[in-house]
Amino acid sequence: MVQISNGIITASISEVGAEVQSLRCCKSGREYMWHGDAKWWNGHSPILFPIVGGLWNGTCRIDGAELQISKHGFVRRATWRAIDVQTDRATFEICSTVGTFKVFPYAFRLTVAYTLDNRTLKADFSVHNPSGCDLWFQLGGHPAIVLPDWDESHTVDGYLQLEGDPTHVLRAGEQGCLEPDTYSVPADADGLIPISVETFSHEALIFENHEVTAATVLDRNRQPVARVACNAPAWLFWSPQGVHTPFVCCEPWYGLCDHQGFNGPVSERPYINCVHGGHTWQGEYSISAIGQVD
Repeated sequence: MVQISNGIITASISEVGAEVQSLRCCKSGREYMWHGDAKWWNGHSPILFPIVGGLWNGTCRIDGAELQISKHGFVRRATWRAIDVQTDRATFEICSTVGTFKVFPYAFRLTVAYTLDNRTLKADFSVHNPSGCDLWFQLGGHPAIVLPDWDESHTVDGYLQLEGDPTHVLRAGEQGCLEPDTYSVPADADGLIPISVETFSHEALIFENHEVTAATVLDRNRQPVARVACNAPAWLFWSPQGVHTPFVCCEPWYGLCDHQGFNGPVSERPYINCVHGGHTWQGEYSISAIGQVD
């Protein structure tokens, strides 16, 4: 486990998945990241690569071959290497291997640099293509924010306040793939989305077209807890379907899952990214601790 701190907030990052497992206030000890209790969900903030979401019939088509890649990809369960660790920042990398070529036939070098800036944890990603052919991929964040006043007796345990101009939501239905229809944003009269079992009755709220730029998690009293920001084209907000859970995931995705019935090549997956040989793609997201940091 790698720990970084700036005296205001401290982050603990596992070499497995380069996953932030804790983000807490130095003074009060308040925790902002879900602790991974398997009763609800054993993740914290996995990195999704080289795909996000589900594949229709579990199949990804690359250069004429049909390959089986697990949902959200394979780097979240792999061991990364810490290549630079300083007091308030740490960089991790993972590279393609003989093993990864069996399921994803591209050479890659993926790095994530975590930096603490005041109350904010920044995650900067780079995907380098060392080969001479195009590299097609998706990448996503999956941070889970703790709901501080969660209680099993509550119907609503907090709210989501979205920034941007969201006009509709998508749903992932059969096989975790996108349904063809769009749906209204389930916001209340104040424009806030209640965090409840009912809101997540179809598991995830999915936004596209860069309509969301940031999301603030609010507690039951509508006070801010944490803000996640990113310039990704798609966002998911997720809580396990039908389960009253003490966290909510705010997920910026550079990509989306397949549409139902999709049978095209990987290059036609929604919001797919392409890096030409010898070039590097960059992306980012950030988590800002807002509530009771002092």
